[in-house]
Amino acid sequence: MTTSRTTPDLIATCWLSAGDAAPLRASEASPIEISERITAVAQSGFAGIGLVHEDLILAKNSIGYPALAELIQAAGLRHVEVEFLNDWWATGNDRASSDQIRTDLFEAALALNARHIKVGAGNADEPLPIKILTDAFVELADDAATQGIQLALEATPFSNLRTTDEAIQVVSASDSPSAGLMIDIWHTAKSGLSHKDIWSRLPLERVAAVEIDDGYFETRGTVFEDTINRRTYCGEGEFNTAEFIACAIEAGYEGPWGVEVISEVHRNTPLRQGLQHAFETAVASFPQTPSLTSGKA
Repeated sequence: MTTSRTTPDLIATCWLSAGDAAPLRASEASPIEISERITAVAQSGFAGIGLVHEDLILAKNSIGYPALAELIQAAGLRHVEVEFLNDWWATGNDRASSDQIRTDLFEAALALNARHIKVGAGNADEPLPIKILTDAFVELADDAATQGIQLALEATPFSNLRTTDEAIQVVSASDSPSAGLMIDIWHTAKSGLSHKDIWSRLPLERVAAVEIDDGYFETRGTVFEDTINRRTYCGEGEFNTAEFIACAIEAGYEGPWGVEVISEVHRNTPLRQGLQHAFETAVASFPQTPSLTSGKA
């Protein structure tokens, strides 16, 4: 008897193939041509790709969404995710900007047959009352449902939703099939709960997407600075990615897995080299399965 790994469906999330680009810069656009990114992601073994709002608009205004969808399909990529929607609870100018991004992301999701839109809860020194977020998310999910779009809401320790339990509360207030959760090991590990605790309390039917990476329990700078500069490849930090994956599988999660390594190191690694290492370390974190081999006695 030997052991082997079944290659999981891995999505190269937007920052994984974006090169020298990062969240909340003046421009989040990747300096790398979109066709080069798609080819590199597919040739590295990934089954899907993620794209951020600014890159989507650039692609729409240059080659158009039909051509972008054709490039993705021709490369053999089966999953697309688009991001990132914030301020859906806001008022005034912030809400007007958020509503325009919502319109853009909905259009892109439909044109590219995206499996979900990633939804955040902003950056906040003092979190808003959860009822404000709950009421606004119910409206957002209802809006998404009218177009058959899946949402994946992510709790982050520097946002208005700082724990997975809070995100569960917000998502569970909606009866819309579009209301889902994004579960990222980096954020759940930083919250202090074990992988077993997280996966034992999650309503699995609400888990729309899962992301894997690795990191360190010590925080350098702000938590936000740590999350965009010091993540590392699966199995190369302190979070025990393999255990997180095993707990998710045991809980019944069967969807694809986003690989989201956001770091100064990865941003400054050549595209193909970084993608290949991200893919190989992610695959190595999945459990081995026994397989029977036959041969002559």
